Amino acid sequence: MTISTALQRALLCCAASALLLTACTTASQSYVDNTTADGQLFGEYLAGSYANYLEDAQARSDYYARAYARAQDNVALGRRAVTSALTVGDTDLSRTLAIEVLAKNPSEPMSRAVLGVREFSAGRYKAAQDYFEAPTNDLTMQILIDLVKGWTYVAQGEDRKAQDVFSALGGGRYFKTMGELQTGKLLARSGDFETAEQKFETVRVAEFSAIETALSATRARSDSGDISGALDALTSFSEDNGTFETGPVKRYLDVLQTGEPLDIDLTPQQEAARALTEPAFGFFARNRAFDAAEVFLRMALTLDPDHDKAAIWLGSLLEGSERSDEAMGLYQGVADSSPYIVSARLSIANIHFDREEDASALTVLEDTHARFPSFVTREALGRARLVRENYVDALPIYDALVESLSEEELKQNPQPLYFRGICYERTKQWDQAVKDFQRVLEYDPDNADALNYLGYTWVDRGENLTEAFDMIRRAVELEPNSGAIVDSLGWAHYRLGQYQEARRKLEDAVELSPSSATIIDHLGDVYWKLGRFREAGYQWKRALEFDPTDEERANIEKKLEGGLDAVDALP
Repeated sequence: MTISTALQRALLCCAASALLLTACTTASQSYVDNTTADGQLFGEYLAGSYANYLEDAQARSDYYARAYARAQDNVALGRRAVTSALTVGDTDLSRTLAIEVLAKNPSEPMSRAVLGVREFSAGRYKAAQDYFEAPTNDLTMQILIDLVKGWTYVAQGEDRKAQDVFSALGGGRYFKTMGELQTGKLLARSGDFETAEQKFETVRVAEFSAIETALSATRARSDSGDISGALDALTSFSEDNGTFETGPVKRYLDVLQTGEPLDIDLTPQQEAARALTEPAFGFFARNRAFDAAEVFLRMALTLDPDHDKAAIWLGSLLEGSERSDEAMGLYQGVADSSPYIVSARLSIANIHFDREEDASALTVLEDTHARFPSFVTREALGRARLVRENYVDALPIYDALVESLSEEELKQNPQPLYFRGICYERTKQWDQAVKDFQRVLEYDPDNADALNYLGYTWVDRGENLTEAFDMIRRAVELEPNSGAIVDSLGWAHYRLGQYQEARRKLEDAVELSPSSATIIDHLGDVYWKLGRFREAGYQWKRALEFDPTDEERANIEKKLEGGLDAVDALP
């Protein structure tokens, strides 16, 4: 039996699960000594597969590397080992494995990319090109290789070859546009600013990688000597996109406003890193191809370890796969001088919140706001308290935010008013809350959240019921898949004694938001009103499993003891 056949048989064999458990849990030398070579291979391969299922990246890398050491003729297994080593940041192991894979199959694209990127990062351009030359049917890897290969040509002054590579980039409209962006950058480097601007305009129209395109076009205008034009264009971009108060756009604006040029000279390696970073999130992560996104970002950081945008995006991916310790390390590696420092520190705070380390999170947010004050940092402080239902402390923060904004700014972004309205409502300042919600709707009549919140609260208070129903129905039209908003409509019917209609809406709401304690609790209430007492009790018990507020928990416990009447009878 060949090793590849053995692997296939292992995957299909019913005994594989028992072997997997043995491979994952035993550490005894006697087991290793008494197991056949195929058995050890099975165990390590299946343990790697199980680690992949559990999203244990380090274990996956360890087991696949061991399995490949036993089956070096299996290039597909070798590629898994290379990729797994790369995605835990073990560049030395990924290089070693890639060399071993290419010894068996010189055309394997992942290994060629790993070694080519490593050579390019070290400034060995011809050696990098040697790895990149052979084509592959693996479209994802061909895109990665071509994006980097084009910049190796630029590094050697072969701009025409680079343009040919970028123009021929496959993968559809998105990547054709990415090729246009790379061409615009290299034309600007060569001093052809007019043609470069035409390329940048093509990318703007496609609406891909808007910030990277704006920054590239701004650098080009600055390099051409048109400082005022660069400032005007970037100012307009910032205003159209909500005004950047942190990040590289703000950093560029600060320099240009002094009348000085940007004087930013990116190396070909740095440009290649940016070329890989943009599609990582703009295409692969958006299409849920998270492994490809991580590979692109890891390669980007190999080319430019200081590219903090790639580090932050990689951290976001790692958080999504239960690797928050690794993500935290990436965020903590962002220097205070980086334009991405605020994003990094907000991400650190979010990890603390996810771990229920609220005090640490708030310390990070307060320190960040003290050192890098902006609307973003102040709003993050307010949102943190709002989410944790600390409305008393959140209110003055949102009060200051609203007061700091002009009427025009509030029209563009009425969210601070909406959140202040919530704080007013929760602190029993209802008249003030209504004013804020109504102002939000004046600026944005189709704001589903404000329509829902004001309509729901009016219904709950028994006020303005006709207008409230209209608001909630409009909110449902705008957000038909929002369980919270559909719940509001169901609750409105409930408050009017229309229990059958309430039941239908609340059952829909629970289906849309099956882990909302509030919605499940409401469904229990309507079941009780319909005489379905056992089902009501079941829903109330379920609601307790989904982290209700303290007030909701107290009420649910009373209902479980004495039914809905026990709560309705309360003053």
